[in-house]
Amino acid sequence: MENWLACLPRDEAPELAIVERGGVPLAAGFLGRRSLRRHGVVASRARFLNATGADEFDEICLEHNALLSIDPAASLATLVELLPGEWDELYLPACDAAAFTALTAATLGSQLRVRIDREVANYHVDLAAVRQQGYLALLGSSTRAQVRKAERAAGEVTLDTARDDREAMTIYNELVALHQRSWRMRGQPGAWADPWFDRFHRRLIEERHRHGEIQLIRVRNAELTIGCLYNFVSAGRVLFYQSGFGISADRHLRPGYLCHAYVIDHCAKLGLAVYDLLGGDARYKQSLATGETRLIWGRVQQRRLQFAVEDLARAWLGR
Repeated sequence: MENWLACLPRDEAPELAIVERGGVPLAAGFLGRRSLRRHGVVASRARFLNATGADEFDEICLEHNALLSIDPAASLATLVELLPGEWDELYLPACDAAAFTALTAATLGSQLRVRIDREVANYHVDLAAVRQQGYLALLGSSTRAQVRKAERAAGEVTLDTARDDREAMTIYNELVALHQRSWRMRGQPGAWADPWFDRFHRRLIEERHRHGEIQLIRVRNAELTIGCLYNFVSAGRVLFYQSGFGISADRHLRPGYLCHAYVIDHCAKLGLAVYDLLGGDARYKQSLATGETRLIWGRVQQRRLQFAVEDLARAWLGR
């Protein structure tokens, strides 16, 4: 969050919201503000939890969004109840499903309603189980066979983990080049097409890699870089953020499966608890995971005439 605030243009900086009891801070979060006009007609004075509401600055894809809280009673419902000023919608992007369950169960009043815009799987690997049984033993037979074929096709593999800022930036640069090449071959711009996105991550790595909060790992064999992974580390949890993979003539060498399998084993040996593949219903995430939770993009809406008209129009179009 500090890095995001430092990289944002000043006129996009969100406000800091603090929930207090008796003058003692209990929870905090940042609230972006934006006037929206959906479909060119539906006006909304929108607030955004830990986001700006502008795609170009929210493209870093925050997940597991929440208030930073030291008191379970200071929940999303508390934020809604205390939110000051004139507003029509509070956007709550990429929050854990449990937070939304608590929010919908709370008494918000007849003038408010909770809407879910999108819900996706959040796949993960239990690293304690990996230590006990071995990673491949936890996978389905088809995925297990594909990983073993990839291992045979790769031959002897080396895992390079960045030990300092210089090595971190070297692996980062290679990851970006591999990532962009792959996406351009598919006719897409790739995540790093935006210079602001690149500046955000370069500063983040420079500031936080030395604190053990970032993993940059290269997986290679004698012939090529099979792939590079960019992960975050927090409270025993490894969160897979981005990747760049090499291109092999051997169709059995599945770079994505192979890189994740090696890095998952590496993280298990480090004594970490969870390897989080983050949100998305991609087939490879489902295949590599040992468990699943859910992430929700939702809103709390005031009951306004324009939203009622929008709902009627959506229902009519659906029919």
